Amino acid sequence: MNDSIARLFSVIEYLAESKDWVSLRTMSRDLGLSAASTFRILDSLKKLDYVRQEDNSSRYKLGMKIAGISSKVLANNDINQVARPFLQKLTSITNETAHLAVLDGREIVYLDKVDTPQAMSMRSRIGQHAKLYSTAVGKAILANLPEAKYKQLVDNLEFVSITPNTIVDRAQFDHEIDKVREQGFSVDNEENEIGIRCIGAPIFSFTGKVVGAISISGWIITMTNERLPELVPVIKDLSTKISSALGHRV
Repeated sequence: MNDSIARLFSVIEYLAESKDWVSLRTMSRDLGLSAASTFRILDSLKKLDYVRQEDNSSRYKLGMKIAGISSKVLANNDINQVARPFLQKLTSITNETAHLAVLDGREIVYLDKVDTPQAMSMRSRIGQHAKLYSTAVGKAILANLPEAKYKQLVDNLEFVSITPNTIVDRAQFDHEIDKVREQGFSVDNEENEIGIRCIGAPIFSFTGKVVGAISISGWIITMTNERLPELVPVIKDLSTKISSALGHRV
């Protein structure tokens, strides 16, 4: 790979993960690039409107032009287009927030989200990355990967406790995934965020391979254990319909 292109995208990816303005010095240090090289990249991106510079400072953040490109990529994603009406139906039936996510490296990324009309909405957002091991969508995807791929991914995960409920023991996590495989759905029981429970189900393509997952997420006061028998058949049915729309045949 061309080193210049690699450095360019390392800067873009770094800024994409930053929630606030970032100084030139901090960026060059964290990326292991010289200040001069980092400045040249930022200056070029700024001239193209992909990066903004804070007034009278050497601090930067991504511009909205990048967001425009990202939204077009997401809009052109087949699974995104196919799943959208089913997500809307999922939220309509359950009155909970619906998500669509796919595997992205060692994490998941949310491609779409349909919020519930309830006052308290989820903090998740389209384009956001999250852990494979602490989310319902992540578990649903992992449980349906070929065994070799599953082992390769999980062997390289760093299990960090996000909440007191996060599963960080490998043997316990493998047992959890076995349970997901057996029952056909996954549960995040306040493992990624305190107070939030999620139920996930996988999506398959015409090749039979898992290509993503959907979930419903809600506060534990509304997504009680007593509601699981009501909610699980709904999400399993709609995930099957999305898979069918993508050409999957059981």
